[in-house]
Amino acid sequence: MTATDDDRSMTTGQLRRADDLAQRIRRTNIVYARLYGPLVVMVIAASFFPYYSPEPDSSVTYGNLWKEVLIIGRGVDVFALFALLFTTGLLCLAAVGRTTIAVLIAILTGAIVIGCTLLQAPGYVSPPALTIFGIIDISLSFLIAAITLVHSLQLFTLDLAFQRRAV
Repeated sequence: MTATDDDRSMTTGQLRRADDLAQRIRRTNIVYARLYGPLVVMVIAASFFPYYSPEPDSSVTYGNLWKEVLIIGRGVDVFALFALLFTTGLLCLAAVGRTTIAVLIAILTGAIVIGCTLLQAPGYVSPPALTIFGIIDISLSFLIAAITLVHSLQLFTLDLAFQRRAV
């Protein structure tokens, strides 16, 4: 056996491990993609309902996110809509199985921003009470953050295991 034969067998072994890693990543992404699809639909659907409920003696009414952006157009509402569309767009990519750790970290960040924004109710001197849809959207945001965190850790572990075997 010559040195070139040994190099070829090593390359073949590395290629097999790389194919094995790619298959594992694909299978992992497919499993999580089954969760992301329904979550995208639920987050978008929840955005068509008001997040905040008015005080009993108040004449102030709160609309859904779309109405708040189109009618009032405050900067906070526009930011919230941008964060929602950005996060759901990335979730749509993840729902079809096209994701990387960087995309998952972006989804995680977007989900946390959405949840924290709804909890803090920026733009209001005294935050109004949340409706059931506001509570559902906050819960969905943190659920998405947890799922993407676990998913990204699993992909990171697969990649780390591949790198350790390749050395």
